[in-house]
Amino acid sequence: MIELAHRFIAVLGATSRRQLVLRLTLAVLAVAAFAGFVISTIPGVRAHSGLDGFFDNILDPIAYEVSAIVCLLRANRSTAYRRSWRVLAFGLALYGLGDVYLAAFGGRVLHGSKAVNNADDLANVVPNVFWIGFYVCAFVALLLVMRDIAERLPLSVWLDGIVGGLAVAALAAALVGPVMSKDASDAVSVVVTVAYPILDILLLLVATAVLAMFNWRPPAGLWFFVGGLTLFGVADIAFVFMVQHNEYTPGTVLDAAWLLATAVMALAPGRSRKPTGAPLPNMVLLGIPVGATLCAVGLLVYGHSHPLHSVAIGLAAGTVVAAIGRLVVTFGEVRLLSHSRQLALTDELTNLANRRAFYEHVETYLGRRGDHRGALLLLDLDRFKDINDSLGHHAGDDLLRQVAGRLREAVQREHDLLARLGGDEFAIFAVDVDDVGAATLAGRISAALLEPCVVDGVTVRVAVSIGVAVFPAHGEEVSTLLRRADIAMYAAKGMQDGYRIYSEAFDTLGGHDRLRTLEQLRETIYSRQLVLHYQPKVDSKTAAVSGVEALVRWKHPERGLLSPDVFLPLAEDAGLMRELTIAVLEQSLDQVVRWRAAGRRLSVAVNLSASSLVDLELPARVRALLAERALPASALELEITEDFLMGDRERAREILTHLRELGVKVAVDDFGTGYSSLAYLRELPIDELKLDRSFVQPMADDPKAAAIVRSTIALAHSLGMRLVAEGVENEITAGHLAASGCDVSQGYYFSRALPAEELEAWLDDRPKLKLVSRTA
Repeated sequence: MIELAHRFIAVLGATSRRQLVLRLTLAVLAVAAFAGFVISTIPGVRAHSGLDGFFDNILDPIAYEVSAIVCLLRANRSTAYRRSWRVLAFGLALYGLGDVYLAAFGGRVLHGSKAVNNADDLANVVPNVFWIGFYVCAFVALLLVMRDIAERLPLSVWLDGIVGGLAVAALAAALVGPVMSKDASDAVSVVVTVAYPILDILLLLVATAVLAMFNWRPPAGLWFFVGGLTLFGVADIAFVFMVQHNEYTPGTVLDAAWLLATAVMALAPGRSRKPTGAPLPNMVLLGIPVGATLCAVGLLVYGHSHPLHSVAIGLAAGTVVAAIGRLVVTFGEVRLLSHSRQLALTDELTNLANRRAFYEHVETYLGRRGDHRGALLLLDLDRFKDINDSLGHHAGDDLLRQVAGRLREAVQREHDLLARLGGDEFAIFAVDVDDVGAATLAGRISAALLEPCVVDGVTVRVAVSIGVAVFPAHGEEVSTLLRRADIAMYAAKGMQDGYRIYSEAFDTLGGHDRLRTLEQLRETIYSRQLVLHYQPKVDSKTAAVSGVEALVRWKHPERGLLSPDVFLPLAEDAGLMRELTIAVLEQSLDQVVRWRAAGRRLSVAVNLSASSLVDLELPARVRALLAERALPASALELEITEDFLMGDRERAREILTHLRELGVKVAVDDFGTGYSSLAYLRELPIDELKLDRSFVQPMADDPKAAAIVRSTIALAHSLGMRLVAEGVENEITAGHLAASGCDVSQGYYFSRALPAEELEAWLDDRPKLKLVSRTA
């Protein structure tokens, strides 16, 4: 008994000792009232007790009003649907007031547990007003719940609720139709035989609709509410049948059913919004409105040969109409679902297939039985992150769209799938090709991306690295093929030759080893632990050294000293080139400071990455680096390759002009190897041309090469520029350059690139160089 009391206290929700006492008292009163009245409905109890008046006029009203009080207390503490529960509490109070009025003024009226005998009109009307008020409040409470969830529900769910509700109401109307069709002798009888059954039917309609809107998984509180309403309606319908057949007797189990229904509804507030039970299978959710429609059609068919109340016929017809509307909406949703699936499989930016579509397509193809072959090509744009960071994401998106258009043209066969996997990564699934056919396709793709792209008014060049995995040789699962194509792609990046077909020898370049290497490189760059070697730039006539070129190396903890061609592709792919360039600038300028402190007036030349050529903040950054070290602008020279310089001449002009205003010299590295017009020499502020070694090395034996060198020297001088010859490896070449008027020579004949300490020793004790003049 104590445990039962504790449970009632928990149900009522006490927050203090005073509330505990009050609510314990209410719990005891509720248990006593409900238990006493329910016991009184047991056959024979009233006859032996002689307490009919006590049960009907005291316990009955108290029990109903206790339900209202419990409901209100729980509603005030509820966090879900609070307004609905307060309206319900008010409705239960109205229902109890009908019994209170009846007990106070005597007589019996027609409804519910109240049956009948001669009473004045007022005694008949007033209680029914209170009882009908309960129905109104129950409707309002249900509608408030519906309004709370309405914005989250699609039209199809609304229609499912309407179909289910109308079908249940039609069945209920068909059941009570014979009773409603009978003639009523007075106004109160009309209420009993028509109004209350119709109200019960409408309540069942709305309650069923609410359950359907929750996909038949409403919060627990709504199950109590709807369960109480259902029990209430069943008791009402049973009562109407019993009254019509003069079989109703007060104080029976039917009266206990009404009281129990109000008690169940009083427990509805205070529950969470969390759905109850496991989700129903889709077939069940679909079967409920279908079954409801079939029931309505069955009623209409039955009505052709058997009399049915017009309300039942109307509700059944409404069910069919709502079902037709649901069918129309279903067609629209299926069409929308198909479109949504297409969107889910399409990359929004490029309108290519996306990663999900690619996986589904490849898995479906590989899952087929039979002899099939093909290749998976994985593409990654080189230096895309630099472009994206420098020009902005909108420019990066524009570039990706242009690349996607070119790839469409390169992938010519309709049954090959082109997809964007994400970022700057694309994939092609080509069927019925071998490694030769895959290599041909990779070459065609590389060629398609050779032409520069105009992005946000800036001309940029995009290279691509392609990894190829063929099946079934390299795997028969999409994950395996992608992983091995990825390994081959990074091998292509490292070798800078466009594409590579997977080989087991590449495995050490992929997976965890590559991630670990990348993290080691990142740490080296950010901690400014790169190794710089310096190659002297020698005056061709006097052999004096006034400057050096900084060349970056990486001392790997396991693989030793690595040259740039080994780790720069990795840095480019990871978007580290900008930070690497800044690191080289800082470390080389720090070395210049040390040299100048030791009395060596050396300047340093640093190669700029491609991303620097679109970075409008570069001049300001260079100014800050020089100012922080109190170095003059003449201490730094920046080298830019010809191909990158031609990518966007206008932006290059702006950046180079600002650098010239600072006093920093600009050199064009690898001059003569690009496919560009010489017009930029006139338009852009350039101080120095560095002639590529491919022209310099053969000049001792090739008169034509020597003629090109001399012409280039003359061109540079005529434009007010200096010329630096790279790749000088012997005395004869050095002599030819001196005789031709070359300003500066650089190469192994003088010295390879050396660490700073070794360079200092070389400067202090270098051999006397012979610069012998030669004629071609």
